[in-house]
Amino acid sequence: MDVDALRVRYRQLAVTACEWRAMGLADPEDMAEEVFARLDPRKDHGLRDLYSAIDAVVIASYQRYSDSISIMDRLRGGGALIGGPRKRNPSDDFLEALSRLRQADRDLIQLRFWDELDEAEAAEVTRVTPEVARERLARAGTRYLAKLSRTHPDLAISDIEDTIRSIKPGVNRRFD
Repeated sequence: MDVDALRVRYRQLAVTACEWRAMGLADPEDMAEEVFARLDPRKDHGLRDLYSAIDAVVIASYQRYSDSISIMDRLRGGGALIGGPRKRNPSDDFLEALSRLRQADRDLIQLRFWDELDEAEAAEVTRVTPEVARERLARAGTRYLAKLSRTHPDLAISDIEDTIRSIKPGVNRRFD
């Protein structure tokens, strides 16, 4: 679909995806506009193209942030370098368990539960059939809950969708 149609259909998805990936480094509304500006208006695009643009914008936001702070600012705010580590909260454990998954598993969980894509959309982004995406997501969810149960045994029998959504950062959601 053309960029304008993609913007109409997936703008809120882009805002949501940018917000939690940038973790407060940039305004997600501005980032979403930058995402659509990166897409060639003369071509048709799909979700895979949209996610490539989201990744590029997020990386650029981190680079701009990194370039904008001095080494002293980094040392002052680095926690582990000066002033000791910050206090952990339960979301840290959830995110740490997620980070220990294979990239393909993390991607599927991210697409389905953070970005709120349906199975067909997640399959399109990952270039598999919806059935394969569903099977991989089930296995990824089992692996995630197994890793999470090491620090939170009470969550071992939880529903992965509820667990992920309970820790999702930010205020933007694809669907309200």
